[in-house]
Amino acid sequence: MSVRRSLVVALALLGATVGATPLAHAQSQPLRQDFNGDGYEDQVTGVPAGQVAGKKRAGYVAVVYGSAVGPGTKKVYTQASPGVPGSVESHDMFGAHLAVGDLDGDGYADLLVETDNEQWTHEGIARDGNRIVLWGGPSGLSSGSVLPVLTTGLAQGGTSVTGDFDGDGHLDLAKKGEVRFGPFGRDGAAASVRQGAEFTTHHQTTDLAAGDTDGDGITDVVALARDYDRGEDNQYAYSVTVARGSHDGLLPPTVVTSFRTAEPWQESLAVGDVDGDGPAEIVTGAGNDIRVLDGGTERIITQNTPGVPGAQEKGDTFGAVVSVGDVDGDGYGDIVAGNPTEDFAGRTDAGIFAVVPGGPDGPTGAGTRAFSQSSPGVPGSAEAGDRFGGRTDVVDSDGDGRAEPVVSAIAENDWAGAVWLFGPKGTVSVGSGSFGMTAADARFGDRFPE
Repeated sequence: MSVRRSLVVALALLGATVGATPLAHAQSQPLRQDFNGDGYEDQVTGVPAGQVAGKKRAGYVAVVYGSAVGPGTKKVYTQASPGVPGSVESHDMFGAHLAVGDLDGDGYADLLVETDNEQWTHEGIARDGNRIVLWGGPSGLSSGSVLPVLTTGLAQGGTSVTGDFDGDGHLDLAKKGEVRFGPFGRDGAAASVRQGAEFTTHHQTTDLAAGDTDGDGITDVVALARDYDRGEDNQYAYSVTVARGSHDGLLPPTVVTSFRTAEPWQESLAVGDVDGDGPAEIVTGAGNDIRVLDGGTERIITQNTPGVPGAQEKGDTFGAVVSVGDVDGDGYGDIVAGNPTEDFAGRTDAGIFAVVPGGPDGPTGAGTRAFSQSSPGVPGSAEAGDRFGGRTDVVDSDGDGRAEPVVSAIAENDWAGAVWLFGPKGTVSVGSGSFGMTAADARFGDRFPE
């Protein structure tokens, strides 16, 4: 799929007020994923099912670098790229999980790329999965390093999140079973490592997120977990746990809420300040609703909530994916929520996404806008089975202080997949062909950073 720009300005499409000034309580934060340090965030997509050099599901990472006019230069990274460890092999699934952060403290964001199925041997022991850091710099992402293998645990893959979990000013890296404390050396070695880290109780972790949920200036790790078995009501039990950061590192997790829901198509978790009070709220998507947890208060938003377009229907997956960012520039984080199995106009599973505005009282549903490929200014057309809204992200690609929604449809064009970037100068769609890669069954847009 080639790059296509719409004639409709995305800010108008999303209902933002042009020239609006963020409120005084909005806190400035360092750019989350600026790999080349030019002041513009870069959008990154993991394509673990992508074909590389004829090797099926070898996987790759696609980056659209930001610029003064929004999405700009495109570049692809594989295990055949100069300086990237390993080699291109079928079914390695390079790009299966992504995490972003300045791990070595040089002022440039780095990219952690995980390979779910890479088979290799370390000290005579067979390993499954690997983690590689691509280092940021003035020219963007370049050479990489393999994270050193720890003495326990054979699986190297899995969801990772970044944050300053001990408040020392250096970025750290956490995944189930371990926390690696920064700064990191260019050989991938951490300053120290703590093994045995758990972020849930007895449940199966389905997603992780990181953010300062208690306002103490130290990053916490939030986990969404599902019980292994259904209850008598044939619904799954979920829990949300928080491992709070401290000057001694992450504390043992505590359950902050639990709920039950029918079997979801997908679960998701995000953190962000949606009411402008400083600490980040916890946002979950599971079943067919969005839950916003603010301290001890929980609010549920569905398509039956006043102000939210559509209606809650069986088979919908409103909130299957959630991201948080200040889309309209008013100083409050907004929720970008996917509903990839939404049916409309006779098209089954065509999919939509919605922007649920934040505010001083948090998201209430009022003012929610929904978009599909049939919306004015959105490239392409809505088709049955596209699953538009299957993944979401937010980036500030033009440096104007407003988050721009990023949405994918991995089933677009018979599972070739595509990603839409809703930038200030219009909406851009990209796919494998935009990066010179094979489109067939690539499922482009399958992974965004945690």
